[in-house]
Amino acid sequence: MNQRRYDIDALRSIAMFLLIFYHLGISFTSVAPYIAFVQNKRFNDGIWDLLSVMNSWRIPLVFLISGIALRLAFQRRTKIEMFKERAKILIVPYIFGSVTFGAASLAIAFTYYEGWSDEYLWLWVITIFDGVHLWFLKNIFIYCLILIPFLNLVSNKVEKETIFSKILNLPGGVFVFSIPVILEGHLLNVTAYSEVVNYGRSYQEYANTNHGFLLGFIWFFLGVLLVSQGEVFWESNKRNWKIHLFLGFAFYFYRFFNNFEDGFSLDNRLISFESFNFIFLMLGLGAVYLNKDSPQLTYYKTAVYPVYIVHLPVQMAVMYYFSGINIHPIIKFPIALFLICFLSLTIYHAIKNIKRLRPLFGLRNK
Repeated sequence: MNQRRYDIDALRSIAMFLLIFYHLGISFTSVAPYIAFVQNKRFNDGIWDLLSVMNSWRIPLVFLISGIALRLAFQRRTKIEMFKERAKILIVPYIFGSVTFGAASLAIAFTYYEGWSDEYLWLWVITIFDGVHLWFLKNIFIYCLILIPFLNLVSNKVEKETIFSKILNLPGGVFVFSIPVILEGHLLNVTAYSEVVNYGRSYQEYANTNHGFLLGFIWFFLGVLLVSQGEVFWESNKRNWKIHLFLGFAFYFYRFFNNFEDGFSLDNRLISFESFNFIFLMLGLGAVYLNKDSPQLTYYKTAVYPVYIVHLPVQMAVMYYFSGINIHPIIKFPIALFLICFLSLTIYHAIKNIKRLRPLFGLRNK
């Protein structure tokens, strides 16, 4: 397993871009003011039909890829080296990004709705605790602290045949690994809106909730465990991606035709299984089509992390100035997305060759 998995690099880049796409989509919905996003004057909640396709799996995919990346790094580094490396690429960007770009995004949004106040200058004190759009970096680092000491136990470093590889080789065996995800969905079912247990309310509320933390850990652990099975895991993904495609969209359309809100369409066990299938669909498509190097991949796998760190205040600024322009959302959305990506990439190119700034954006100094 020393060979680099280019498909994981590609999926990491895709996952980060989807988060940027999703964040912009929120600005075109009625939800935007409630989570401090600048709202387009002409919003249309019909975009939720598109956003809901990825809403159940966009964040869990990030945690799974992070677990896979940790396990792959275990082949080449000691545990101490891995602790140090994860602190550099997770905690340093988390702290810096939260108190700068996170605080700036909130300040722009608050100014848009309420006007400027000098009190916004103290937002960095708050953002260092919740991380704004970088909250998941804190979670991933905690998962690393928990699992790195036990990597010898939970990972199959010599790739011997195990009970897990045997299960993956069985027809439909991959679905055994959906059980912990479904059980977490059941836990959310029985605790949602509970005044006694502050666990979480809906499946998509990942940020700074106990639901998001536990679900993230499950997917992170699955990443470590499954990639340890070597080629058996990748071959399973190649073999089953069409099944995951069918099941993922079957469960999505079930929720769609129930208006995402009525009756059993809100059953979090069903949403968790839908999420499982979409994630393994992405893994399968990546294994089949994306496991090859290219100049474009080399560029984007390096750029996407700092671009994600800076994109939110860029989005808020773009929407601040363009929200009132009377252009149909179907036309304005791609224009805004282009501007956000272009300006974020411009910032990336401005800092990528400055040695002292690179670690602040999660970039290694060679």
